[in-house]
Amino acid sequence: MKDLVKLYQELSTNSWPPKSVVSLNGWKIRISEGVTKRANSVSPLIYNGDNLKEDVEYTENIYRKNNLPTIFQLADYFQPSNLYDFLIDRNYKEIDETIVMIAQIDKILDSPIKSNFNYIISETDLEKWIDDFKTIRMEGSTRIEGMRKIIQRLTSPKSCYFIAEEEEPVAVGLTVTEGNFMVIYNMYTHPDYRRQGIAKSLLAKMIEKGKKDNVKNVYLQVEADNLDAIKLYSKIGMKECYRYRYLIKPDD
Repeated sequence: MKDLVKLYQELSTNSWPPKSVVSLNGWKIRISEGVTKRANSVSPLIYNGDNLKEDVEYTENIYRKNNLPTIFQLADYFQPSNLYDFLIDRNYKEIDETIVMIAQIDKILDSPIKSNFNYIISETDLEKWIDDFKTIRMEGSTRIEGMRKIIQRLTSPKSCYFIAEEEEPVAVGLTVTEGNFMVIYNMYTHPDYRRQGIAKSLLAKMIEKGKKDNVKNVYLQVEADNLDAIKLYSKIGMKECYRYRYLIKPDD
């Protein structure tokens, strides 16, 4: 378990890169624009310190100076082993339990692709992807701009996926490939087009391209209360590997 958690947590950080990282006795303190918790939280996979209280207070001060809340991302494995209880005792609140699901790409079941929609895959057209994402999700400009900066920082190959009906955006998705691993991010279907098999079609296109790119392993993250998405991913053969949750410090 420990090795799998460390592998996929590190891959996840690389594929959703923060603006800067501060190392503290093995912890990785990730700092970005504040729009996603993953890029603005501590990844405590290793700990070599001997004063947990001092290191947590130091971490809190770093986030305070950056006008960000202090957030720790605790997977099923973390260091030190008493970190969760220590943070709870400091009145941190646990939020957003998330499941990491994985599969070998050649074990993923084939899904039908709906032929009455237009499919576009681009490795360069980020601005169109951002526009379609904004339309489908109705996101505010602050979050959109933060996401744009994170994606622009990527050094690993990315692919933007679009599904449209004539000129209307129907669904979007994003994949990032690092070595023979591919992560699936930001899969969204317009509310007017849900429950029509479009998400399955989008996944099929992603897997099809992943195989062409010699991907061997696929992973994604889904919030534990998103039962419809979990059911969809399970149907194609993805399985739960581990979970993580965020512990967030209350406002001072």
